[in-house]
Amino acid sequence: MVASTGVRDTITTLNDLQQRLDLFQSQDYDFFSEWTESLPVLSTQEKASINCLKQRYDYHRADGLLLEGTINLVVTAPLLELLGFVDPPFRLKSPCGIALELEDPVETIRGFIDVLVLQERLWILTVESKRTSISVPAVFPQLLAYMAANPERSLPNYGMVTNGDEFVFLKLGAGNEYDISRSFSLFPQRHELDQVAQILKYLGQPVVG
Repeated sequence: MVASTGVRDTITTLNDLQQRLDLFQSQDYDFFSEWTESLPVLSTQEKASINCLKQRYDYHRADGLLLEGTINLVVTAPLLELLGFVDPPFRLKSPCGIALELEDPVETIRGFIDVLVLQERLWILTVESKRTSISVPAVFPQLLAYMAANPERSLPNYGMVTNGDEFVFLKLGAGNEYDISRSFSLFPQRHELDQVAQILKYLGQPVVG
C-alpha cells in the first residue's frame, strides 16, 4: 500500500504503477462494464437540468480555459447535487488536494487536482491549470495511486476525473487490476454530459450498497 505522501514524486506514469504498486490494466472487457451496461434512464427534469449546465458551461468557457474553482461551481457541484450525491445516504469528504507538475517540451506545466471522495469509494477529481490545459490522462497514475492507498479496498473503487472539457471514469478492483473508460466530451455542441450523469448514477448504486 502506497503512502499518500510522496505520490507526486514517485508515481508519474502508468509504468510506475506496475513497477511500484503492482497495478496493471485489465485485459478483461467485462472488468469495467459499469460504464457501458444497464445505465439508468434520466428523467425529463434531469435532462433539462443537464442542458442548463451545458449552456452555463458554454457561456463561461467562451472566455477561455476554466480554472478548477469555476469548473466545480458551474459543472461538477451542480451535477453531483442533481444526482443526489450531496444528500443521504451519501457522505462527502475532501481528503486532500494533489499538486501536479508535468514536464512539457516547451515548459513545465503546474496544476492542482481537487479531490472529493463519496462514501470512501467514489473519487471525483477536477484538474486545474492556470496557464494551459492539462489533459485528463496525465493524472491517471496519481489518481490510481491515491485510490490504491485508500483503506477501503475490500470492494472496487471508482473515479471520475475532469478538466472541464472531458470526463473519464476509472475502476480499481479489490485486487491489482484497473481499467479506464473512454473520454466523454463536454466542450463540443453535441456534448456527452447526459452519459456522464448516467454513469455516475449507476456507480452510485454499488457505492452505497
